[in-house]
Order: sequence, then C-alpha cells, then structure tokens
Amino acid sequence: MAGENADVQGASVSSASKTGTIKLIIAGIVVIILAAGISFAVAMFAAKSFSAGETAKSDGYGKVKSESLGTTYDVGEFITNLSTEGGNRFIKVKIVLAFQEPKVQDEILNKLPQIQHTINSTLRQQTPESLAEPKAMEKLADLLRKNINTHLIKGNVNSVYFTTFQVQ
Repeated sequence: MAGENADVQGASVSSASKTGTIKLIIAGIVVIILAAGISFAVAMFAAKSFSAGETAKSDGYGKVKSESLGTTYDVGEFITNLSTEGGNRFIKVKIVLAFQEPKVQDEILNKLPQIQHTINSTLRQQTPESLAEPKAMEKLADLLRKNINTHLIKGNVNSVYFTTFQVQ
C-alpha cells in the first residue's frame, strides 16, 4: 500500500510538473506576442509622427522642406557694379527662378528683357556691406523674387536661387 501511494504521488507530481511547464510556456508566448504588438504600435506611431514632421517649413538649415521645387528657369549670369563711392566693386551671380505653374515659363520668356533689367537694377542697388551681412543672400533672393513678380500676370516666381554668388 505504501508502494502504491508513492507511485500515485510520483505520477501526480510528474503530472503537476508537466501542467506547470505548459502554463509557463503559454505565458511566455503571450508575453512575446504582447511585446511584439507593443513594438509594432510604437513603430507605427513613430513613423506617423516622422511623416507628419516632413511638412514643416523652415529656412533650410537643418529642417526638411517638403514642397516641390516645381519648374525652374535659368535666367543666366549677371556681372554688375555694386553701389559704392569708387565704383570698383562688382557682383557676379548666376540665377535660377523656380515656379509652380508651367505657364509662367512662357511669360518669363516673353518678358525676359524686362526681368533681366529688373535683376540688374536690383543688383546695382546693393552695397558690399549689405551683402556681407548674415542672410544677405536670402534677403537679396527675396527682393529679386518680389521685383520679378511685379512683371508677371499668369503666376508668380516662388523662389530665386543663386548657383553662383561672388562679390569682388
């Protein structure tokens, strides 16, 4: 009888041990599935936050601009005197205009002499001191954009880019 009790106890301990192991494996699988689900949710949230952050505009230093450059037109190279007492200082720039509406390109072609005159006049009004200031290129590009847009009816130039910028 004592031997039978020992066999029954051994069988129940063995059965309880197997049940505990199975429960432990199931709990481990549940924890892994929960961790994977949480990781997926965090990754999706981060991706959504990152893509929403791309629409922010800035001055171009360290932040991404998401707007498209659009159509560009190379207006050419300009070399002209700066506004100085001695008149011996020059600026040399190569300018590219960017715009969204393709019909603006035809208008730019038709009014190219006026636009080139406006660019030359605007450049001649600059002083070497004003061009040495921080963000002088951005200010000059904005001024050129505004002055050029006064000649356009079908649309506007969105940006003026300098591909060459030299002051001597």
